[in-house]
Amino acid sequence: MLLKLFLALNILTAFQSLISEDTTSQPPRPEIKSINTVYAKEGNWVSIPNGTKKITFHVEAENTETVLFWLIPTGTQTWTERKLIGYDIQENQNDNNFSLTWNIDKPYLHEHLHIQAIGEGMVANDLINLSMD
Repeated sequence: MLLKLFLALNILTAFQSLISEDTTSQPPRPEIKSINTVYAKEGNWVSIPNGTKKITFHVEAENTETVLFWLIPTGTQTWTERKLIGYDIQENQNDNNFSLTWNIDKPYLHEHLHIQAIGEGMVANDLINLSMD
C-alpha cells in the first residue's frame, strides 16, 4: 500500500508542471484587415453599376483558416434570411488573402455582405453594404 502511494505521488509530481501550465493562453483571434472590390466604396456602401453580372471580393484576414461570405437583405432582424454565397479556405500558413467571385443572380442589389473570418474556434465579423445604381 505504501509503495502504491509513493508511486502515485511521484507520478503526480512528474505531471505537476503539465497540470499547472497556464491554460489562459489562447491562439490569436482572427482579424479582418480589409474588404475590397474594384468598385468605389463610399463609407460602408459599395456602389455597383447596373447590369453588373459578376463581382470579386478580396478580404485580408490574419489568424484565419476560412472566410465565409453571406448575403443578407437590408432591414432589421434579417440574419435568418441570409444566404451563403461562397467561401475561401487558407492555402498555407502564410496565406492572409481570401477572395470570392460571385455571379450576381439578382437584377438589383441593396444588401449587406457579411464576412466571417474563422480561425481556431473563434470568429471575426465585418460587414459592407452593396447597392446597385
